[in-house]
Amino acid sequence: MCALPFFSKNKGYTLSKSHHILSHAYGLYKKKGRSLAKEALQSFEQKLQELDQACLGKDRQKASELAQWVERFIANHFKKNFFDYFKEFAVALLLALAIATVVRQSWFEIYEIPTGSMRPTFKEQDDLTVSKTAFGINIPLKTKHFYFDPALVERGGVIIFSGDGIDLPDTDTTYFGLFPAKKRYTKRMIGKPGDHLYFYGGKIYGIDKNGHEIRELLEAKSMQQLEHIPFLSFEGKPASLSSTEIVLKHMNMPIGKILYLPQEGLVGEINTGENWKREKLASEKKNEPEEFGDFFGIGNFAMARIITRDQLPESVRKSKQATEGTFFLELAHSPSLTYPKPKFTERDLSFGILLDPEHSYIPLSEVHLQKILENLYTARFNVKNQFAKRYSVENGPFTPSNPKMTGIPDGTYEFYYGKAHQIGFWGISKELPQSSPLYNKDPRYIKLLFNQGIDFLNFYEPSADGNRLFPHRYAYFRDGNLYLMGSPILTKDDPVLKEFVKKEKEKQSLSPKDRPYRPFIDRGAPIKEGKFDRDFIEKFGLSIPEKHYFVLGDNHAMSADSRIFGFVPESNLQGAPSLLIWPPGERFGFPNQQPYPFLNTPRLIVWGIFLLLVAAYLLYRKRERSRPVFKKVGFKS
Repeated sequence: MCALPFFSKNKGYTLSKSHHILSHAYGLYKKKGRSLAKEALQSFEQKLQELDQACLGKDRQKASELAQWVERFIANHFKKNFFDYFKEFAVALLLALAIATVVRQSWFEIYEIPTGSMRPTFKEQDDLTVSKTAFGINIPLKTKHFYFDPALVERGGVIIFSGDGIDLPDTDTTYFGLFPAKKRYTKRMIGKPGDHLYFYGGKIYGIDKNGHEIRELLEAKSMQQLEHIPFLSFEGKPASLSSTEIVLKHMNMPIGKILYLPQEGLVGEINTGENWKREKLASEKKNEPEEFGDFFGIGNFAMARIITRDQLPESVRKSKQATEGTFFLELAHSPSLTYPKPKFTERDLSFGILLDPEHSYIPLSEVHLQKILENLYTARFNVKNQFAKRYSVENGPFTPSNPKMTGIPDGTYEFYYGKAHQIGFWGISKELPQSSPLYNKDPRYIKLLFNQGIDFLNFYEPSADGNRLFPHRYAYFRDGNLYLMGSPILTKDDPVLKEFVKKEKEKQSLSPKDRPYRPFIDRGAPIKEGKFDRDFIEKFGLSIPEKHYFVLGDNHAMSADSRIFGFVPESNLQGAPSLLIWPPGERFGFPNQQPYPFLNTPRLIVWGIFLLLVAAYLLYRKRERSRPVFKKVGFKS
């Protein structure tokens, strides 16, 4: 008899399902057959034998009818108790969890972005597919690789890495609440083993271990709209070694030390890599780091905030400069361990602020303030009852420390590249029209968003009493232009900037030799005769140790990255994002990164293993279905 066609209305069970029912029923027959009455046992044996023969003969219709009879027999005579159901469920669940864990650890997974450290590439609540075979094969639940190819790691690519052994708090987690594991983090790969990196103009200049220029960090399309700052704060991670000694870490490396000596007071030392030496402030060209700001290009960057004339220091307020504007850009720059002397106050220490850098002031016109608004970016923030606080997945209460944003309706918002968006359900954003109150052009409103638009805390509002807390806003020169938020707010042809540079140089020339003023001016890119200055970058830049990597968040103002926890060990590299699958919009699809090759050795190995397992399973099933299943058991009475 021919089997019923697949599209029959009464198609019944497939041969595969009928064979599965046979195998399951035969197992019950062997375990519980002795409990059946004689007539029921004989009938069950006969139907099992007939079902076995129908499957071997590929008689689909007859096998389906017999399989359904067997199912009804099992339901009537082998009723499951609670333990049976629990056992089946537990075994299935554990097997599924084990398979899911192996797949997620060593093959691919869906990953949700929890924070804003990778904005604008990835934002809070973004969902990604992550390939775990981008450059290696991971050992599940361990920070190790079965196989790893460092040549596959791309500078400028985004990576996923484990927090195991990384100097970050709370790195422990579990898979499905059962398997202990380490949290994973998303950052952009910047430096590979043996690289030397130097920060200038919001960009990174590098020399690799073979002495070749690292051009991709400057020229890759994925890097064009990103800016990189070598610190979050000038002090980095201060740690007290004793009651008279404080060490300052950048890149999680001790590079500065402040000592209290009874006869000299506070003394600053810097780490040469081989030993500690006294900091030396000098304006002349140096052959090696002499002061704290020489490391990695720290001195090329200033921390910035907007202040009013009333918030200027008294000495500056009385100068001619103060009559030139109502609002000013205050720049804290050229940090030193020696002069001006570091200040220690209870308020400062609670925020980790120790150094007293140089300060400079630029009067801002309405044109400058509007350019700041047109290029503004902020953290994602919530507004409720006209108070604003930074967005987080687990939102806490609004407090008096949050700034007031009068006229802004309740909701979740963000600015990027000067455009305001409202965030709706599941992270879907909608650009707001220019009529939105978020585009308020009042200078006081622009000042609020610039100063508090990262943390949304009143602690960062300047005050006349000398509040030294600067927001995570940065200024730097590139090709003579002064940049804020990645854009040239004051160009080199701007008379205001020309006058500022002139006065900075004058202050330098008039300062005493033992206390030289370090001006905030454009010191130029590390380029010599049209090529990267290899000797300079190697001496003043950041050196990446062997089997370690340097990673940064795209959102330098909100990212705990290698600037804080240091280098990532090779064994921690877990994979790379492949696709952004939520939310829909212009960012949907391939992320902004250096593309990883689709075909590589680890991916071919993992896919090969998967296909071999599938083929082995299919061969096993085919072999089992070609052999008889039923064999009568002689039960003893």
